[in-house]
Amino acid sequence: MKDMSQNLNMWLKRASLQAERYAMVLGFLLLLLLVISAQMVIYSSFEARVHINHLHQLEKARNAMQVEWGQLLLEQSAWASHSRVESMVTEQLNMSVPKAKDTILVRQL
Repeated sequence: MKDMSQNLNMWLKRASLQAERYAMVLGFLLLLLLVISAQMVIYSSFEARVHINHLHQLEKARNAMQVEWGQLLLEQSAWASHSRVESMVTEQLNMSVPKAKDTILVRQL
């Protein structure tokens, strides 16, 4: 009987040591996973900041282009105004509006 109880005690001792090893390995793995996930959070935060900064730069460039587009539209309207075109035609090409008696109406059938 004593022999069986000693065997049982040794078996329980080995089992508890093996359970402690598994618990330590599991704890180490969980700690390792925790550190890896913390690193991934830090990296993803960094990447998000990089992308947000790039977005702000693109928005600044878009706003500058919109301002330039507005200025170009104003310049185009100034260059194409009727009074400017008329003054250039009369000065450079010596053209003028024909008189009423020189105008001939043609009817389409």
